[in-house]
Amino acid sequence: MRVTDFLPPAQWRHLLRASLRECSYLPDPIARKYMHEHIIHRYRNYTDPKAAENLGIVRLIYLRRVAHHMLSVLKRANEGYLKPLEKVMFLSYGRIGKRRHQLLEDLLMQDIPPSTDGLMEMVMGPPMFEDGWGPPSILMDLLKSQHSNEFVMRSGVRQQVKTFAPKIPAENSWGRPLAPCRRRNIRKRWYRAALDSILPPLPEADTNILHGLLSGTEPWSPKRRRKAPYQSEPQAPMLTAQFLAEGPQKGHTFEKYRRGRPHKITHRLMKRLWWRIYHLVPRMKKDLGKNKQFYEWGSPKSGRGLAVAISDSNISDLFSGLDEKGKLTNNPREPAKIKI
Repeated sequence: MRVTDFLPPAQWRHLLRASLRECSYLPDPIARKYMHEHIIHRYRNYTDPKAAENLGIVRLIYLRRVAHHMLSVLKRANEGYLKPLEKVMFLSYGRIGKRRHQLLEDLLMQDIPPSTDGLMEMVMGPPMFEDGWGPPSILMDLLKSQHSNEFVMRSGVRQQVKTFAPKIPAENSWGRPLAPCRRRNIRKRWYRAALDSILPPLPEADTNILHGLLSGTEPWSPKRRRKAPYQSEPQAPMLTAQFLAEGPQKGHTFEKYRRGRPHKITHRLMKRLWWRIYHLVPRMKKDLGKNKQFYEWGSPKSGRGLAVAISDSNISDLFSGLDEKGKLTNNPREPAKIKI
C-alpha cells in the first residue's frame, strides 16, 4: 500500500484551499498577506510526489495534524476568539514564529562591517563563544532597550534574560578552574536565551501600515464572509435505534465556550490589538550628534484626560473655604441650592 493511498492528494488540496480561504477573511492587511505566503510556502515544500513517498506514514500524519491545527487557528481567529486572533497577529508581525527569526537574521546582518578591514578584524578575532568573544553590539543595544521598557518586560510575549552577560564562575564545585568547554557552553546557552528574548524591528513599510491603522489614515473595514446556501435538514424519525439505546441527547451546552467566547470583530477590537503590537515593535533611530543608533518604543496607551477650563476670576472660588494646609475652615461654604 502506497502512502498516497492512505493520504490522497485530494485531502491535502482540501486543507490548502480551506486555509487560503480563511486567510482571505483575516481582519488585518499584513496578516492576510503574510499568512497566505506562509501557507503557500509550507505546502510547496512537499509538492514532489517522490519526496512524499520517502517521508513515511508517520511524518505525513504529523504534517496533516499540523495543517489541521493551523486551519483551526485561522477559523477561530476569524470567528473572533481572542487567543487565536492574537496568535495570528503576533505571527504576522514577527513577534513570535518564523518571521521573528527572519527579522532577527536581518538585524544581525547589519552588524557586519561593510569595509574589508573591518571584516578582516572581525574574522581574526576570537572564535564564537570562546574567551574574549562578545555578542554583537546591535543585539546588546536592543536588549538593553527592551529591559528599560516596562511594558515589554511585563507583556509576557517573550521570556527576557535577566543579565546582559553570562555569569561564568571562576571555579567549579571541586575548587578548580572552570574548563574551557564549560565556559563555552555557558556563553552559548546565554546567547541562545538572549536571541530568544529579542523583539526585532519591523520593515519600514509594515511599520507605516501599522501606524496608519492606528491613526486612521489607513482604510480598514471588516471582511465579510460569503454565506453558504441554505439547505433544509431532513427531519429524522423520533424513534431511532440511537434514541432507544442511549436515550435523549443533550441540548445546547457551553462546552464550546470553555476556552473563550467569540467576539464580533470591530474596529475597536482590532485597535486594541494594534496598540499592543505597536508597543512591542521597536523603531530604529539614529542620533546624528553621537553617530549612534538607538531604539524607540510606543508609549503605553493613556486614557482620556479630564480637563476643565477655569477663568482667572474663578480661581479664588476654587479653593474657597480651605486654609493654607488644605483643611476646611470654621465657615465652610454653604451647599448649593438645587432648584426643583
